[in-house]
Amino acid sequence: MGQRVIEHPVPLMLRRIFIEKLNGELEIKDDRLEKRLYFMEGKLAFAKTNLVQERLGEILFKIGKINRGQFWDIHKLMEGKREKLGKILVQNNLIQQNDLFQGLIIQARTIAVSTFALTSGEWEFFSQIPELASDSQFHIELPEIFREGIDRLKSLPMFRNQFLEWAPVLKPLGDDVRRALTADDQVLLKELAAYPQMSAEKICARVGPSPDRFWTQLAYLYLLNALDFAELSSDQELNRNIEELITLYDRLKTSEIDYYELLGLNNRADGNDIKDAYFILAKKFHPDRMGKAPDPDLREKANFVFTRINKAYDVLSHEENRREYDTRGYKEMTVDRVSENLFGKANILYRKARTLYNQKRYWEAASLLEEAVRYDKTKASYYLLLGLSQVNILSLKRAAEKSLQRVTELEPWNTEPYVALGMLFLSEKLEKRAEGFFRKALSINPDHPIARKKLEEITGSDKGKGLLGIFKKK
Repeated sequence: MGQRVIEHPVPLMLRRIFIEKLNGELEIKDDRLEKRLYFMEGKLAFAKTNLVQERLGEILFKIGKINRGQFWDIHKLMEGKREKLGKILVQNNLIQQNDLFQGLIIQARTIAVSTFALTSGEWEFFSQIPELASDSQFHIELPEIFREGIDRLKSLPMFRNQFLEWAPVLKPLGDDVRRALTADDQVLLKELAAYPQMSAEKICARVGPSPDRFWTQLAYLYLLNALDFAELSSDQELNRNIEELITLYDRLKTSEIDYYELLGLNNRADGNDIKDAYFILAKKFHPDRMGKAPDPDLREKANFVFTRINKAYDVLSHEENRREYDTRGYKEMTVDRVSENLFGKANILYRKARTLYNQKRYWEAASLLEEAVRYDKTKASYYLLLGLSQVNILSLKRAAEKSLQRVTELEPWNTEPYVALGMLFLSEKLEKRAEGFFRKALSINPDHPIARKKLEEITGSDKGKGLLGIFKKK
């Protein structure tokens, strides 16, 4: 069974091929495409494709080796012949052998670079020395592919979210890596060396270039194996988050902060930018993440900050609310005290419901939680317990799906709603849908025991054991 591109982007396998100097064939398939990349000692030797725009005739025409008339006559030349197009063109004196060789190299590079833009399909790597004719072995250095493909990398937001709070760690540079570095790359490596044990997010804020440019460079250096990432200790991360939380809390208490500024955006941000920014802040300042903090009042401060972040996200992520906010500003209104009272009621209902749930009194728990989420629509924990209660009530299983989906919107990093959805669909004999949710849970937490066990049961293999999320963790 192949690896899904959405969970394991192709460039990560190219990185491994480069680092380990692998031989083999990388097969990539989707509903509409099929690509095959062949490698010898970590270099791209040849490539095939079924996409018209990447075929040899198209490439030769684009680089000016054949003219338009010759391009349109290709199908006539190929009629009744089994030879490859390149050989036929050479035999008919339409191109020289050197031109053919150059065209094949550009074709192989084009096919390989295009894999950086893939967001769907599956790939599989077969470890063996490919059988290629001597005139079809090009030995293209993969750093060349990385350099050309990095600006097309569709999985850059996933890369950023994965390593935002991790510290870049420089690695010894081999000759092949040194040759691939530009002056800008070398400058960034020096800047990274000046900030050991600091998260990539903080380094990005200090070194100057735009965040997109910084993360693109960082991803390129990661593919080159010029650096890796190390997770900061939980104490370091918690202390940093507490410091930032208190600063933000003090600001919110003393002045109004524009919603764009609160999320760290400008007013040109699109929906994906807003969602990414919310994901980062919610992951950092969620009250449940402050449980180990020594200050007992910190959780209340986190609740205050998290409520404001949710309010900013709710306004900016809905087109009509955002348009109103952009034109005349969103009034906080004078009902904050009323809202805080409602939030307090919701919390009391939630605690009662949790006791009822532990007593397996699911109907009563669900009733209280439905009232709680009417008072406070920002708490993922309320929706999660509501969904888990509804799962145990036969007539409410569809409602359970909606409640659990709401948790994934509020806390995309939380594995529990994905596992619960997987269990829900598994109970409905919908194994394919269940498998997708278990895989999603493992992409967030590769060590989740229930998700791993259930995925192994569905697939009938131990492939679940190899899932390490979107990017490999050290």
